[in-house]
Amino acid sequence: MSSIKMPVPERAASVLHEIERGMALRKCRKCGCMKDALDAASRTLRNAEEPEIRALVQAIEDQQTAMEPIAYDCIGCKKCWGADAIVQLANHFDEVTPAECSGDSDRIAKREYTSVAISDQRETSWPPFPGEYVVGNPTGSVAICTLSNRELPQKLIAAIGPDLAIAGRCDTENIGIEKVVLNLLANSHIRWLLLCGVDAPGHRAADAFLRLKERGVDANMRVLESAAWRPVLNNLTLSDVARFREQIELINMIGVTAVDKIVDATREAAKKPKTALSSRTLSNSDKFASRVGRLHARAPKTLRLDEAGFFVVLPQAATGLIICEHYENNGRLAHVIEGRQGAVIAATVIEQGLLTQLDHAAYLGRELAKAEIALKTGSHYEQDAALGILPSKKSQSAELCEDLACSCHEE
Repeated sequence: MSSIKMPVPERAASVLHEIERGMALRKCRKCGCMKDALDAASRTLRNAEEPEIRALVQAIEDQQTAMEPIAYDCIGCKKCWGADAIVQLANHFDEVTPAECSGDSDRIAKREYTSVAISDQRETSWPPFPGEYVVGNPTGSVAICTLSNRELPQKLIAAIGPDLAIAGRCDTENIGIEKVVLNLLANSHIRWLLLCGVDAPGHRAADAFLRLKERGVDANMRVLESAAWRPVLNNLTLSDVARFREQIELINMIGVTAVDKIVDATREAAKKPKTALSSRTLSNSDKFASRVGRLHARAPKTLRLDEAGFFVVLPQAATGLIICEHYENNGRLAHVIEGRQGAVIAATVIEQGLLTQLDHAAYLGRELAKAEIALKTGSHYEQDAALGILPSKKSQSAELCEDLACSCHEE
């Protein structure tokens, strides 16, 4: 596919860069994310005041012609070229907001996070820690925590636009708060955290957030004077807490779920001047993800059979039962366990001592879960195969990844 040859104005260059890189991949040429990006780019460039930007519309139309029939709305790629093209449109064209990239707001929620270019122009992944959130404009100054509310984040991302960096929920007063804090500290653009929605019963994460900002923690990393059940932040350091209290101001809208009120408060906060951060805070803003070692999953080098035998899993649609046959390694049928829930069958197998290896237990649990889903949904089950898919020489996953540049399954 040919690149755009004409001179490109600076404010359109990053948009076209994202589109061209994505359109070089077949998976993107069949994806709804890229279709949305091309449609948004076409509308935006066509309405631009500068003639040199309007002249780029033909190049976008050529890319639209190169699209293939849409095979999926979104496949959750770590790097989504289409979505990032819309972020660049929002950054450089005032009439565009990130919400315009998705006629289906559910598509946004399917993307756990997007690779974006932070202020030093290095391509990096933010937020570094996974969680239940939706990324907006990474250079926005406001983040929103909706506490236990699951529906608000995607609505707020769609309604607020470039002022909002990220919106997500947080149920717990320990691990949940830790991830929020680390993700916010990893982006020095974010200076406000708006708390809204309703607290999860019993946890009182909102109170822990307020006391963390107001009082900090003791030597045991327990949030001082918090009424939460167990506000102990074992995965943060005293330095993290100090940086959080310096960088982030809290906006207390706890209990508020009205989108219009939250939108107004977010935009008001975004207009406020930012206080200067210390050099210590800025110099440490990109080091949080490396604190815990990450292991890349890989297949075992050798396969060791369980001396206790092997299992055959047989879901029975007529009766709704899962039959789990246990064989000795010589092929003699030793036990038959039946039930309707995979977890109960697995517990029975373990209780009876019918397996002796952790990898075998993990394998059996996975197969029993697949069998249970197959019974509930009426889909095809075949042991050792993907659920609902008959074995074939070339799976759909392989087709999506046929281009060496595909990054949809990067760790």
